[in-house]
Amino acid sequence: MPSSEVKPNLSSLVGNPSAITAAKAWAQGWQEGKRQPPLLVTGSTGTGKTALAHALANEFGWELFEFNASDLRDEESVSTLLANAASSASLFGGTRLILIDDADSLSGAADRGGAGAMAKAIAGARQPVILTASDYYDKKLSSIKAHCTRLELRRAHFSTIAKLLRQEAASRGIVLAEGDAEKIAQAAAGDIRAALNDLRARNMSASRDREKNIFDVMRDIFKSEKYAEARKAAFSSDVDHDMLKLWIAQNLPAVCIKPFDLAEGYGNLSRADVFDGRIKRAQYWGYLRYSSDLMTSGVALSKSAPAQQHGYVQFAYPDYIRAMGSSKSARTLRKGALSKITRMCHCSLQQASGYLPLFELVAKKEEGAFGGLFDEDELAFIMRKPVKKAAARKKAAD
Repeated sequence: MPSSEVKPNLSSLVGNPSAITAAKAWAQGWQEGKRQPPLLVTGSTGTGKTALAHALANEFGWELFEFNASDLRDEESVSTLLANAASSASLFGGTRLILIDDADSLSGAADRGGAGAMAKAIAGARQPVILTASDYYDKKLSSIKAHCTRLELRRAHFSTIAKLLRQEAASRGIVLAEGDAEKIAQAAAGDIRAALNDLRARNMSASRDREKNIFDVMRDIFKSEKYAEARKAAFSSDVDHDMLKLWIAQNLPAVCIKPFDLAEGYGNLSRADVFDGRIKRAQYWGYLRYSSDLMTSGVALSKSAPAQQHGYVQFAYPDYIRAMGSSKSARTLRKGALSKITRMCHCSLQQASGYLPLFELVAKKEEGAFGGLFDEDELAFIMRKPVKKAAARKKAAD
């Protein structure tokens, strides 16, 4: 984030020096006529994502063309606004920087087609494009991420923010008592924008209950040494219960190094899962308190030594979610084929699965045996043949 309201440049930004250097190298590539992939700048609120884009535009003398994701909700708006801006130069033939703010804010039926059209537009962009997002793992970014280079901005250390606040106060003639800068910086929790706003509003006793991202939540849960600390860490995030459980299960072995600690941690996580099963069967949500406490405080207190003794832990995205995402099309295909078998054989999906070898034998022995009941992909699935991609089918048809 810049230290004042004057037009920001790269030297006025504080924190994330390696990310700023990488962004400058990316922009320099464009300046030299080398096309670069769009930059997806991620990070928590107030880390300087938008300010970085403005600083690059000012540093290199580029025209800035700024959109918010709310302006690009469907294919028509993307084609009308974004595609034209990204494919043409500025008014006087110079470079134009396209900034798409809050790309992860697309949601619901109102945004149908927007993300896909946006991905198509930025993939063919002839001008530099920067997108910002708070949550890199948001499903709505799936089609966009494939075309982008990620640049992560982390929350600034409170001492860095305190130094910035003292500089800002001096430049604006604001009198700070001893410790005021540190107090505001601590309350901002790495949010530079919030700290500057508090300073300018003379809000020296700023206090916030701010939402944390999943990596902060993981760190707080696993380093907790008290029951209440782990519960509080879980409640500070908007990550839903089931998702949080997957994250804890994935990262438990990285924190509980000793076998007995790991066994106890998984034991508590397993008991939490039992209560979740009871909630689904009995529809009694009172069990949620037991499940939540077991998977957070129960897991956190499984450690026989403080987490700090294990050094830095790189928390990982759950393998289960990644695997389910990559197998989604295969599972959809399987379900479609089995649904048709259930209707033909008047049986359940589970029973239909047992009929698959019989249907495979008939399909291989006699072509057209099912009279068009299954489409091409479903038939390939039943016969255990590779399923053609849509693009490959279109090319073969042409």
